[in-house]
Amino acid sequence: MPSLRNKILKAYGFSKLVMLFFAAVVFADLYLLDRQIEAGRSVTDVREAILEMRRDEKNLFLYRDRTSLDQLLQQVALARAALAAGREVVVEVSGAAVYQRMLRLLDDYGQALERYDRLDPAAQMAAQPGLRAQGHELSELSQTLSRRERARLTEATRRAGLTLLLTFIGVVALGVAGGLFLVRRVVRPLQALQSGLVAIDEGRARALTLPSEDQEIQAFVEAFNAMLKRMRQQQDQVKRNEKAAALGVLVSGVAHELNNPLANISTSVQLLIEEGDAADVELRRLWLTQIDSETERARRIVRRLLDSVRQPKLQLQVVPLDALVQSALALVHGQMPAGVQVCVGSSADIEVRVDRERLQQVFINLIKNAADAGARHITVSAQPATWHDDLAEAGHLAGDPVVLRQSSGAVRIAVEDDGPGIPPEILPHIFDPFFTTRTAGEGTGLGLYLVEEIVAEHQGCILVDCPPSGGTRFSVWLPRQEDTAA
Repeated sequence: MPSLRNKILKAYGFSKLVMLFFAAVVFADLYLLDRQIEAGRSVTDVREAILEMRRDEKNLFLYRDRTSLDQLLQQVALARAALAAGREVVVEVSGAAVYQRMLRLLDDYGQALERYDRLDPAAQMAAQPGLRAQGHELSELSQTLSRRERARLTEATRRAGLTLLLTFIGVVALGVAGGLFLVRRVVRPLQALQSGLVAIDEGRARALTLPSEDQEIQAFVEAFNAMLKRMRQQQDQVKRNEKAAALGVLVSGVAHELNNPLANISTSVQLLIEEGDAADVELRRLWLTQIDSETERARRIVRRLLDSVRQPKLQLQVVPLDALVQSALALVHGQMPAGVQVCVGSSADIEVRVDRERLQQVFINLIKNAADAGARHITVSAQPATWHDDLAEAGHLAGDPVVLRQSSGAVRIAVEDDGPGIPPEILPHIFDPFFTTRTAGEGTGLGLYLVEEIVAEHQGCILVDCPPSGGTRFSVWLPRQEDTAA
């Protein structure tokens, strides 16, 4: 399994090898230059010895004394020793023939000088041109040798500089490649991890994705996701505990709610028993109507209780939104107070994938809640929209819009009324279970709580705001059909 540690160690070792290679190239260049300089020094020694020999030759011919001859002979010996010492360099620079020629000239020159001392003055004057010719040839050969050696040294210096430049460029290129390797294999996965953590913090993701197969990153992602899973399980457990505690409150509240209709039913039944057949027909009809009404009231209380505690499995299907709203309006029509008008905007081209019965309950509760709050005109409209987080600043948000952020589009269904609105201090609590502003016996405080639960089951959210013109607007946001198909 790949590992970040191994990648970093490989990059570090590679950089050290590159530096070692660069150092080896520099050392080799310096060594070769040093050898070239040493070779040049050998050639210089030969050249200087021959030049010094020519100066002593001039002095001998000018002053004609034994001392100058002895110095010249010594210088010839020194030139021969320098030539012998630099034999490899001379052969390498000018070839073996030039070396042999210079050596032979020095031998002939030395022998001629030894004979020169034994000649009479006239013979010495006759021997001088020959000696000068040999010395001149030696001087020319040494000059050519020196010139060629300088050219070789210049070429070696240029070649060493070019080698160092190319090596430096190669080292820089390899360093850049190593840096890109680290960025691609180490830095980018870490940046992806950072982006994943930010997305989880902002609610745009529920778990970390694996940006690479590196052992350390895989272990971190698995441990972090496992921790998130445990945290969610603990949160779910806390919610269940809260629901269990709330159920106790619900039971006591429902018991109080049921006592009123049961007491009314009991009273009507007792009156029927006491009056019997002697009771007036109208009174009997009134008491029976009260019994029926109170029985329906108790049934609604029990139904709300069951809807609040059970979590039915969603039966998702694709339905036209317009038909869904119209069916909900038809169901709630008989429960609307007199004088309340409901206007439904056309949304025939919008389809949603929802649980029809559950989402009908959302619109029923919102419309009925608006009518019970005192609204006389209610408008229901729907349109395609795109969710962005700035919308949450316009009002109170209920639910998590994480799916809406990731979806390609959304549907916004607005239920607006012209009622008295919701006071700012009450707005944050309207979706709390059992919270109600009505008098005792008129509501259980579960209507909006169920609305928020059903919308959350459909991976949507609700935005509530009170426009400056008055009234209240509930905006139900749901993902488009294609984003809820999975």
